[in-house]
Amino acid sequence: MNRTQQRLLWLAIATGLGLFIGGRWNIPLAAWLAPVFLIRFYRTSERPWRDFGLVWLVSALSTIISWQGATFMAQIHPAAEAAFFLALAPLGLLPYVIDRAYARRFGAPFWLTLVFPVAATAVDILSSGGSPFGSFGAGAYAQREALPIMQLAALSGLWGITFVISWSASLANHCWDHGFRLSRPALLAACAVALVPGIGLGRVLLAPEAGQTAQVAGFSLPAGKLAAMLAQLQAGDQAGFRQAADRLHAQELAQIRALAQRGAQIVVLQEGAGLGYADQVAQLLADAAAVAQAEQIYIVLPTVTFGEAQAANVVRIIDPSGAVVLEHVKYGGNQFEGSLKGDGVLHTVDTPYGRLSAVICWDADFPEIVRQAGQQRVDLLFVPANDWPAVRDIHAGMATFRAVENGMA
Repeated sequence: MNRTQQRLLWLAIATGLGLFIGGRWNIPLAAWLAPVFLIRFYRTSERPWRDFGLVWLVSALSTIISWQGATFMAQIHPAAEAAFFLALAPLGLLPYVIDRAYARRFGAPFWLTLVFPVAATAVDILSSGGSPFGSFGAGAYAQREALPIMQLAALSGLWGITFVISWSASLANHCWDHGFRLSRPALLAACAVALVPGIGLGRVLLAPEAGQTAQVAGFSLPAGKLAAMLAQLQAGDQAGFRQAADRLHAQELAQIRALAQRGAQIVVLQEGAGLGYADQVAQLLADAAAVAQAEQIYIVLPTVTFGEAQAANVVRIIDPSGAVVLEHVKYGGNQFEGSLKGDGVLHTVDTPYGRLSAVICWDADFPEIVRQAGQQRVDLLFVPANDWPAVRDIHAGMATFRAVENGMA
């Protein structure tokens, strides 16, 4: 196999692994291996502009395939999602450009192993940290099934995971450059990287049992139910929408009561479960309060109120006395959804089951805001959502990072 064939093989391996990074078919190990081969391919390039275009194309293609239908852009048009990934791909490739420039200038000293991870982490922070989409797409989320690796988020947040994964790829190339012989600094660095999953595994296995537990139950609406009702609303069928909302609310109240009678102490509904006009939402809240009081349960009830200038997407917690003890207005993604924007302040309520709080769906993608839950020592954070099938597992996995970061369930 000649040099060109070797390089194309490295690119093919990286591209194939890219199909399993973060998207619908996520394999955590792929995020560790792919950059090893992509660094190798681009460092050895004699035509960097041409090869950058090639890497841009194949990396965007693998992302488009593996994330198909999983972003908000897909709700606009499938082509919009593909164009979004194609436009965003060059930003993710900047660390490889920087790494190659330093490698060509300085060779392969040990300190060079830090260039790629620093650049990759900086790009991750810039692209995910201040985005209106929140942290959606952050590299660390590719570890969503790898509990030992996820534990690092408790110390460093998402960005520490990005750094460690990127450093391991850079270290692998450092060893590759030196005939797979480990210098003392490289050996120490490799041991430091290996400590991350090692300590994380210990943290998972040795975690103390919960001091108290609560029986939590929840349910989602039938697929397409909310979409059908919103279509009625948008078509101007107010009478049909009212009837559908009243029927839905009655069914939900019956389901809450049934779950309570089966032993549930807290019942949680999905985002938008209580949609309707203002008077309908008010009646639902009153009826839910009566159920909470009769069954002596807590109800986490999201509502969407129409009829005002902007729809209000709100989650409330109702206690066993029937009182609304927590109210939170969604703050994430409002510019895309057109709903009233919340203030980003998390509220808490102390209960026999610990300190509770709640946010809604997209809210959980903003780690810097959800950090309030950790600061307030929340025990259980509810995140009712309305995700479609293509993004459901991805988004649920992202939410688990907020639990690790803030020491809560």
